[in-house]
Amino acid sequence: MKYWYVLIVLGIVLSSCLDNKPTSESKSKGKRTANVEKTHKGGREIINAGSQTQYTGKPGQLIVVAENTVYVDEIADLFDSVFQVPMRPYYPQTDYFEVHHRTLAEFRKLSTQLRNVIELDIDESIEKGDPKMLIYENYYSRTQLYTKLKAHDMNDLYQLLTQELDYLFKLYDKQEWKREFIRHSRYKNEEVREKIKKKFGIDLTLPGKFKYESIDNNYGIIILPEEARQIDLKFGSNTASKMNYIQTGIQIWQYPYTDTSLMSPSSLMRMRDTILKRYAKHEMDGVYMGTQDHPAVLPVYEPLKIGNVSGYQFRGLYKFTGEAEPSGGRFWSFHFKHPYRNRIVVVSGYVDAPPTISPHLELNQIRAIIYSLVAVE
Repeated sequence: MKYWYVLIVLGIVLSSCLDNKPTSESKSKGKRTANVEKTHKGGREIINAGSQTQYTGKPGQLIVVAENTVYVDEIADLFDSVFQVPMRPYYPQTDYFEVHHRTLAEFRKLSTQLRNVIELDIDESIEKGDPKMLIYENYYSRTQLYTKLKAHDMNDLYQLLTQELDYLFKLYDKQEWKREFIRHSRYKNEEVREKIKKKFGIDLTLPGKFKYESIDNNYGIIILPEEARQIDLKFGSNTASKMNYIQTGIQIWQYPYTDTSLMSPSSLMRMRDTILKRYAKHEMDGVYMGTQDHPAVLPVYEPLKIGNVSGYQFRGLYKFTGEAEPSGGRFWSFHFKHPYRNRIVVVSGYVDAPPTISPHLELNQIRAIIYSLVAVE
């Protein structure tokens, strides 16, 4: 009798263990919460969930996960007005993000490892007037940013969004280029970095593949690998494929600092054209890189501080000009007076791509290099 009693108890214990065996989803959640680290950035708490899975999807996409009854027109318009805004003055229009809506079932079915996700949820267990925002890094995948917004009702959710979307935009925009910076950080590139330090007094975190050319003591260029992307063109019922090429690079130049007027935005742009006319020549004779100055696409700028270096950040369009105008594209640059040398230094990235191709990845690579800047003596 005692023998049968022991067997019955053992069977109950084994059955209980089998019933509690985690699924693959619960395993991944357990992994995310096992290494939770909390930090405060910008006054909000951000939780590091610790996933090491590779992220998927295209850069510049924001996935909003919500049921159709939650993602109503007013909510969609709010997201579009904050995230789906153009990067001025780029043309054709380049929005910071493409906003895509998915229901929770669609999100779980297609992919949970996308780069940028915001989840909206109406939960009546949340206290009225006290909605919650939880921000996770590395949630379903490495470097993924995943925010959960929970509210008792639609009024509370809308109020929370109006308060927090601007902050979330800055956070997600920063995470876009930070992914490239994290990837670049794996590579030492000591030889080239030492050359740039010696010549320009700056250190930059660079990607794994590039070519560095130094023309003289005032100008150098980092040429990133050329990218090829295929697009399909439709002609009636026929489809033809075409290869398009993207050229990207980082130009670095410097010139003497003599007085404060040289750091005015107008002076910085004049010197940009002077420098590029001399150094950034096209393979066609008599053609060089210049700044587009049409009133509709004038470069925009704002003061920016990177580490201990203060200067101006510019965005604009360039074109190869002179005896012909074969191509052009977008540029993103940072101009500053060197804190240890009596020089003005400029780090300027360019993207030469067909208008049908999204430049998000290339712009993020450029921003990651520019924002890694450290001034050295």
